[in-house]
Amino acid sequence: MNAMKRFMLILLCFAMLLSTVACGGNTETENPTEENKGSETVDTPVTDEEVTYQETITIGVANDITTLDPQGSNTDANMMAFTLTHETLVEVDPETNEVIPGLATSWETSPDGCTFTFEIPEGVTFTDGTPCTANDVKYTYERATESSFTKTKVELVTGIEVIDDTHVAVTISKPSQDFLMLLAHQSMSILSEKLTTSDEFGYQIGTGRFAVEEWTPGDQISFIRYDDFHGEKAPTKRVIFRLIKEEASRLISLQTGEIDVCVDPLNTDLGYIEEDEALELVKVPNYVMLYLAINNEQPGLDNVHVRKAIAYASDKESMIEVGYNGEGFVHDHWINRGQFGWNDDLDVYEYDLTKAADELAQSGYKPGELNFRLIYNGTAKENMALVLQSDLAEIGIGLELIKLETAALKGILNDAALDYDLCLYQFTDNLGTDFTLRNQYGSYDDGGVLKKNGSNRANMKDAEYNAMIDAALVEQDPAKREQMYNEIEEYLNERVPIVPVATSYVNIGIKTGLTGVKWNGTAKHDYRYVCLPEAK
Repeated sequence: MNAMKRFMLILLCFAMLLSTVACGGNTETENPTEENKGSETVDTPVTDEEVTYQETITIGVANDITTLDPQGSNTDANMMAFTLTHETLVEVDPETNEVIPGLATSWETSPDGCTFTFEIPEGVTFTDGTPCTANDVKYTYERATESSFTKTKVELVTGIEVIDDTHVAVTISKPSQDFLMLLAHQSMSILSEKLTTSDEFGYQIGTGRFAVEEWTPGDQISFIRYDDFHGEKAPTKRVIFRLIKEEASRLISLQTGEIDVCVDPLNTDLGYIEEDEALELVKVPNYVMLYLAINNEQPGLDNVHVRKAIAYASDKESMIEVGYNGEGFVHDHWINRGQFGWNDDLDVYEYDLTKAADELAQSGYKPGELNFRLIYNGTAKENMALVLQSDLAEIGIGLELIKLETAALKGILNDAALDYDLCLYQFTDNLGTDFTLRNQYGSYDDGGVLKKNGSNRANMKDAEYNAMIDAALVEQDPAKREQMYNEIEEYLNERVPIVPVATSYVNIGIKTGLTGVKWNGTAKHDYRYVCLPEAK
């Protein structure tokens, strides 16, 4: 595309952004370094006994809660809810990325690295008062084998032994460098066997600091503090997630005081927050990988040269300019930035329309013969889609743009029919290199047939690849394991199951003085200790 055409397209996209008056939200969130691991905590709650806190904190969110079953979803909105209502045995510290105690106060690992014995405190109860014991841990992990969102996290588990009410031993088939990180995922939250098996909605009751108070799908959900929580109590009585889909409306609600937290304002509107003395802007480098999902089994897209042509034709810098107002970073690897095994020598796909045209010629397709549908959600992705549409047109590939509500988009991606060609989407977890590689591109054997893992939007099914990640997972020598992941990145680089595009920032607008939140680079923020001191 010539410079003038590119300039005009960018102007068009900015015009669309500026048409939303005084506000706006980007559902993407980048680039953690060793010094900044992709999280930020806005202070800790003030402990002065004379300080009183606002009773209710209202958070304006862009996406709705879709389920209260931890094993039924992996969306950001649902994960934040599960953090309030449930606990996992262990957690990952977002600042250090290290595994720390959760519900389990401690654990021991056997010399062979295959058995983990966890201790949970005495007297722990679910938020309805039902006791929590090691039997509930066993039940939770056995139930996890039945869900596509959790089965890959427990596929190595060969046995679970309840030693007594406060001790449980979990045995896996082979040593795993990332097993504890998998157990820290919110979808592995501990459930009550009694409540879940006897009540249709018993899974929504956890051992967390809050209980579900009232839920109106499509509007809001409120959580009430559980005063008999076994550990440190939450400083705020009630937390509300209010669904406000429009970016402009979300920011206006923050400015007028209707909400206390505005998640994902548009990059073009961050100045409104910075200039308002009553508000603060939180910016956190994120782990979220925005990527172009390619359904590898769709006609045309099942051709690796077509996928390479699309990769070369993706002008990522221009997409960042129009989608993130320039506040982002080109992503051109197959794992998250900063993860173990990042291949510095990877021959990445830089924007090159000549190479794109050459790859299309090698595919056997002629310009004008291929037309695909691109689905996406949100204003930022809409602007990015326009750039991609224009570039693909330059090499003779047609692109139909289809903007959807988030729920509809996820419905298509999760439908067994997999009726989509391309999708601008994001991978938001950061639970280790194996988790990223296994969930993004991995598959599992089901009666001799490979089926894709839950977050594998590429619909990639490759037995050789599966063997590579399985071998890397159990390698004990760090240098060898790193080399294995380097080779896996090279393997993916030849197959191009997706096109990584960008990472950016998590942006949040808050009322001045709000504290206690762990703002996470995965966009799954931890509101357990959120609080806002009342003005005296």
